[in-house]
Amino acid sequence: MSRLIAVGDIHGQYQMLVELMAKVQPDETDQLVFLGDYIDRGSASSAVLDWLISFRRRYPQSVFLRGNHEQMLLDAVAAVKHKSEVGNNFFLDFMNLQTGGLPSAVYSFVACGGLETLKSYVNTEADVNICDMLQQIPSEHLEFIQQLPFFYQLKQFFFVHAGVDPKDLTGEKNDNQAFLWERRPLWKKAKNWDKVVVHGHTPVREPYVDGLEINIDTGAGYGSCLTACNVLNGKIWQSCT
Repeated sequence: MSRLIAVGDIHGQYQMLVELMAKVQPDETDQLVFLGDYIDRGSASSAVLDWLISFRRRYPQSVFLRGNHEQMLLDAVAAVKHKSEVGNNFFLDFMNLQTGGLPSAVYSFVACGGLETLKSYVNTEADVNICDMLQQIPSEHLEFIQQLPFFYQLKQFFFVHAGVDPKDLTGEKNDNQAFLWERRPLWKKAKNWDKVVVHGHTPVREPYVDGLEINIDTGAGYGSCLTACNVLNGKIWQSCT
């Protein structure tokens, strides 16, 4: 392995991803770790997932982590399936009225940029039921997302989408919530913590690097920059709008 490269939150920005990889020029001697949040907000989530699946076939040593947006998509798909299996249910119908008629997991997904993801699958200007749109996501994409791990450790580096709770290093106590959602650097307060946590999730203007943390979410989901970093030497690549 000549380079160990982390890639920040992509958020459906396919063109940024292509341009970034043209600068990185990965090869078989590299290992790339993608930090999650491949979908939502940007207009080309479907194309991003196609690209990632193809990249994994070409470079099987690559690692793809799960972000909170991938988890929200899985939760939304599961909620739609559950709704169809349960059928009419007074309590569920009442709760759905509080979220515009949608199951709460679907509402949360859509409210956090998921509608852009769904539109990348459905090529129509007509009104389409959101629950129906969720059922049109290809099984290959859902299977890819379902297989994503929550963290990856190599050498002195701990790769994760959001953060790490030193009291729950496997995620079993709190259902992986820190890996998906945590914004506080909890690990920095832990005694004897000696790993560099490489993450995204919390947007920063410029890549943030110190002795225990590398944050490379530089706001691609909001039209700013997509960032990659060779964590072995600190080299940065960016693609910006």
